[in-house]
Amino acid sequence: MVKNLMGELLAEKKQQVASKKAINDVLGSDRLIAAIESGYRTDRVAEFKVKKSFSPSTLTWGSGACPRYWNLAFSGQMYIGDEDTDPKSIASMANGTASHDRLQKAMKVAGILVESETRVVQTSPPIFGFCDAIIEWEGKKIPVEIKTMREEAFVYRKSTGEAADYHKAQLLIYMRELGFDTGVLIYESKNSHELLAIPLTMDETNKQWLDELYDWMRLVRKTWVDGKTVKKPYRNNSKVCKTCPLQGPCTKLGASPNDVEIAPLRMLGE
Repeated sequence: MVKNLMGELLAEKKQQVASKKAINDVLGSDRLIAAIESGYRTDRVAEFKVKKSFSPSTLTWGSGACPRYWNLAFSGQMYIGDEDTDPKSIASMANGTASHDRLQKAMKVAGILVESETRVVQTSPPIFGFCDAIIEWEGKKIPVEIKTMREEAFVYRKSTGEAADYHKAQLLIYMRELGFDTGVLIYESKNSHELLAIPLTMDETNKQWLDELYDWMRLVRKTWVDGKTVKKPYRNNSKVCKTCPLQGPCTKLGASPNDVEIAPLRMLGE
């Protein structure tokens, strides 16, 4: 009896699945989704770029810690475009940009925004970037970095009260260049849009790391200015290499006995 009932239920389930598949085939659902996702690939195309400075957002994540990446980037390379990027990643980046705009507008309406997209420029070592916002809060001006994340990561940050090290590192660079001893990271959950503010201070540990960072940048830049190439510090199958936008040019360049050996940047918190 039970066996017959289970068999009937399974048969009904298979029929429902087959029916849905038939409807999807008629509609062309998979092709529809593919067509929509192809629309994401209109913003950036592969292009030749020459990096003239270190970008704080790049420095503190992934290939930004690789001296060979910057050595190649300063010489100019062909960077991949949207056609080589996963559509979901493109959508996620667009969502992050929209959140920045929305939160900057909210700060302005709240009467606490001093300015947004503040230029951060340094010549030695060369640095160029934009701090998301400067706000005035309780009589004090404070630089702000806005980050969006999935609910799971947001809950973790909220429970620990700690910002991610690579987010802190980016804000610390802005704090140093703009002359602030206090900053704040504003996190937003992509799911609930709940906000979380985590303050950051320029303590001795952070100052020491910044000194190391700036010495590292000067060394990497000087190596390039002197016309020397940098030895690859990672294995080809490393996570850093797999996600590097210059993996192709790096592999093509190969290795030389004259390559200068420079250790990867020690990230904040390591």
